[in-house]
Amino acid sequence: MEWYVDSRSGDDANDGRGPKTPFKSVQHVVHVAKAGDTVLIAPATYDQNLPKQISALRAANIAVAVLGGH
Repeated sequence: MEWYVDSRSGDDANDGRGPKTPFKSVQHVVHVAKAGDTVLIAPATYDQNLPKQISALRAANIAVAVLGGH
């Protein structure tokens, strides 16, 4: 499963399953993603401690990528 996060256009009430319905916060996706999933994060400003959240996701065997990142 791929999960999308975009703090600019997202909403944690969205389903997070596509670029048109992203979650707003990484914290929200931490609660729904499971091992083997991928989290795609849009470049933006995030209120959370992003490195800590990404570490938690990766520790749970969830792949994380920044959209448009290199």
